Amino acid sequence: MTDAILSDNQRKAELSHTFVAALAAKAGYTVQRGPEPDVDSIDVTIRCGSPNRDAMDVQLKATTKAHRSPDGLHFRLKRKNYNDLVGRRAVPLVLVVLELPGEESRWLECTPERMIMRRCGWWLSLAGGNPLDTGSKTVVIPRTHRIGESGLAPLFTHLREAAS
Repeated sequence: MTDAILSDNQRKAELSHTFVAALAAKAGYTVQRGPEPDVDSIDVTIRCGSPNRDAMDVQLKATTKAHRSPDGLHFRLKRKNYNDLVGRRAVPLVLVVLELPGEESRWLECTPERMIMRRCGWWLSLAGGNPLDTGSKTVVIPRTHRIGESGLAPLFTHLREAAS
């Protein structure tokens, strides 16, 4: 791509925003981009239409180098992001990782009949974990935490159950 303004990492980040925005729109939820500059690892806030108007903050990541194993997706987080995710908050903060194919030409396909974003998203709540003093940490996102046909609803269900 010779006329791109964004780096590959910035384009992946924008696709992760698009992924979550599309899922939220399908479900009838709202999405608001987080504050700039990113000081709290909050990329977006999503609100659903429950009676309480439940909300969650989301740290978005995207990768073409995902490591899948039988126990799930392994993803390395920097200490700052990990520590932000383990802290308890009034509005829960969850991690959403968009897994993209290694070949950039397969990330997104647009034709008159369809728009396809390949691979899938994964989510994980780390609230209540122990913060890191140094380094980074690889987290394992269970296979049951893939974002599929039911979209973002399972995340809200999990957060409601964890709060009660």
